Amino acid sequence: MDLTQAQRVIIYNQLEILKTVDPARAAEYEEQQEIVSYGYELFYDQLNPMISEGHVDRETCDEVLEILNLFRLLEYSKKDLSYVPKSLGAQFEGFDANEPDGYYSFAKFVRRKQGKFTELSEWPDNSHSSSSLLHYRRMLQTWRALGKPTKLTPEQIEKIADGS
Repeated sequence: MDLTQAQRVIIYNQLEILKTVDPARAAEYEEQQEIVSYGYELFYDQLNPMISEGHVDRETCDEVLEILNLFRLLEYSKKDLSYVPKSLGAQFEGFDANEPDGYYSFAKFVRRKQGKFTELSEWPDNSHSSSSLLHYRRMLQTWRALGKPTKLTPEQIEKIADGS
């Protein structure tokens, strides 16, 4: 991370305010002030470890939402039909938290923090599998090839779940 002189002055002043607001952590803020004051770039990530280095781009967010909406459709269709799919692919298994691409963090954010996609709340956030995203993409391709129906038959559920 690069910080301009002006950004370093702003952060330094914010840390000065934090020393007053939270005197119990004054020593920590003074250390951070020294990092900013002298420009020790190696330690910039310690200034606020809650802010990640990267970002999640719009395309990734859109794809996550489309995947979650597809699983929402699968859930509603299974319920409406009282249908239990043969394929385990009809169950959302989350995204791999070990991948740095943002899929896991964004899906967890919209599901757990924003409270969206509640019909998927019983399913996990972390698939522990790097292949889950590839499977979801095949599922999306199958759904699109079917014309993106908004109500699914048991055959369509199986076909989408298998990603074939």
